[in-house]
Amino acid sequence: MREVFHKPADQYEARGRLDPLGFRRHVDFRTEQPPPDLAPFVEHFWIISWEATLDSYGSEEVMHRPYVDIFISAQESGIQGTFSGRRTYLAAGTGRIVGARFRPGAFHAFWPGALAELQNQVADLQQAFPEADAAYLARVSSLDETAVAALTALLRTREPQPDPNVELINQIIAAIETADGPQTVAALASEFERSERWVQQLFRDYLGIGLKWLLQRHRLLAAAAQIRDTAKPDWTAIAYDLGYASQAHFNTHFKKALGRTPTQYKLWTSRAP
Repeated sequence: MREVFHKPADQYEARGRLDPLGFRRHVDFRTEQPPPDLAPFVEHFWIISWEATLDSYGSEEVMHRPYVDIFISAQESGIQGTFSGRRTYLAAGTGRIVGARFRPGAFHAFWPGALAELQNQVADLQQAFPEADAAYLARVSSLDETAVAALTALLRTREPQPDPNVELINQIIAAIETADGPQTVAALASEFERSERWVQQLFRDYLGIGLKWLLQRHRLLAAAAQIRDTAKPDWTAIAYDLGYASQAHFNTHFKKALGRTPTQYKLWTSRAP
């Protein structure tokens, strides 16, 4: 099954993408902001394309952040949930995908079941959008400039209603990803004047993932970005800055999640084009 590349923000950000320079060298992508009525739900629409060349891009490694994407292409279409582990996506040959990235928690307004059902899964688009039959998918995948408009119309068929819990979830995530932001469930619950149990249940209900998982994922992505952006990383300082008890603990955790030690990751992201 062909799966979808992730672009984590309106302007290009490295968070979540483990080889951002390689991605930019080989893959063309653009995003479009949603119309006002869909802005509470959609972070952005996106179109990604790539062409076969002698040095065509072979793969893309991503550590997912808490997003849901829907995507349509000539090869495969679906709903992609959050994957708990590192994922590799192929970009062989020539291809094009159009999709929508939902704000964390916002797909709750579109999905008929528990959001945990989407974790580590790519589901059929018709499970949430019955109108997305084979004829619709073929039409959208063949469109150029109007593909996003067709996807916008599909989302509007569900008549989603804004949800204050989605706004709270996004405020919590923004706090986590802010420098010196709270990095424990207890600290987050205190800052937002909720109980730890209530906040954890909110994330399970609206994202299908645990808040502790999100905190851990943030630390790993912050470590990866710091390693990429530092000429000669101070491994001990990185470990302690991110709350690890020791460099050895950090090394073990990093390799388990990313498949490379911090040193190996630095060499991999510093390789020549």
